[in-house]
Amino acid sequence: MKKINPFKPNSPVSTGMFAGRLKEIQLLGQSLYQTKCGNPNNILVTGERGIGKSSLMMILKDFASGARETLEHGKFEFLTINGMVSDTTDLVTLIKLIERNIKRELGKTESMRKYLSTAWDFVKRIRVMDSGIEDCEIINDPDLIIDEFVYSLAKTCKRIADPENDEEGKDGILFILDEADNASESLRLGYFFKAIIELLQQHGCSNVMFVVVGLPEITDKLLLSHESSLRIFNQVKVKELNPVDRKRVVELGLDEANKKNEEETSITEDAKNHISTLSEGYPHFIQQFSYSAFDFNTDGEISADDVLSGAFNRGGAIDSIGTRYYAADYHSKIKSDEYREVLSIMAESMNAWIKKNEIQDKFPGSNQTLTSALAALTKRKIILKNPSVKGEYRLQQKGFAIWIKLFGERAK
Repeated sequence: MKKINPFKPNSPVSTGMFAGRLKEIQLLGQSLYQTKCGNPNNILVTGERGIGKSSLMMILKDFASGARETLEHGKFEFLTINGMVSDTTDLVTLIKLIERNIKRELGKTESMRKYLSTAWDFVKRIRVMDSGIEDCEIINDPDLIIDEFVYSLAKTCKRIADPENDEEGKDGILFILDEADNASESLRLGYFFKAIIELLQQHGCSNVMFVVVGLPEITDKLLLSHESSLRIFNQVKVKELNPVDRKRVVELGLDEANKKNEEETSITEDAKNHISTLSEGYPHFIQQFSYSAFDFNTDGEISADDVLSGAFNRGGAIDSIGTRYYAADYHSKIKSDEYREVLSIMAESMNAWIKKNEIQDKFPGSNQTLTSALAALTKRKIILKNPSVKGEYRLQQKGFAIWIKLFGERAK
């Protein structure tokens, strides 16, 4: 009998299958409460690929919208705006995306639609690609654009906090900007947020909360555009799940499956231990190894053999993880087996800093080849060079190191 597989390696997990992150969840609830009370807490969420940032943001959105009650502060009613950044996103595009989402979320009544049309009128006057609207003032200076944006944002926030007629009142506005590590240098993301937050204070608007989400390198991009930009955020570094929570994720998934399928599925403790160890606590990896083990199982009880077969078989968990996250860096961007050998040596240290001479001790090639490899891998942003210590390098993500180690072991 074909059964519904409950595990979701290709998307954030539903809140019903969410486990762990108690400290992070408490901080999110407290930050919403502070913002509602006029003391906004802005958050910078960083973590490696597959570590569960998107799933944590789903919890935050549920908290903010009132779909889910927080642990300590009850329910909220925030206007929640989501956005994503690519390497081509510029200031005008980002502001237009925010404006469009605000109108989409709030423009459900005629009175509010008219209000928003007037409040955000400045967007029509921004010059884009040398094209503008004739017979009106054109805005093309970044600082003027930010000033107009903040003015419109502050007006909107005050309106929803004090609604008219049939409009719905809100506790404030929550902005979630995902994949912020993709931001181009020209976007000046750190300056953008520093300016906005300070201008909002000047306009007496204190119910807007910003959450910026990205890979760990986002901190460097923020600092590059404004040296004090990190001070405006409370930083949340999303780490690996502990072994107890890893197993809980698996158990919640099977509980979900057994609600939907006629035939129940169980799992041995040994199998859960294998998933815990293989995943190293990365929620995405837990989902993928569990998904593959569930798919491989035929007798209704997932065993350690099911986990290992589902992991190492061609097309299994390791293949899927590699294809989705790391294959391009490991294959397409590298044409030399010697360069891949450097990555394999570095993977033994996970994503900790490792000295060049330590790599040289294990590297079979010449010193010149190693120097060329480190320079090329750094230039292609596959590895990082320590700006503070000469001759130290590391892989960008621990997940990449895990995959290299597992990928190398598959042939055995």
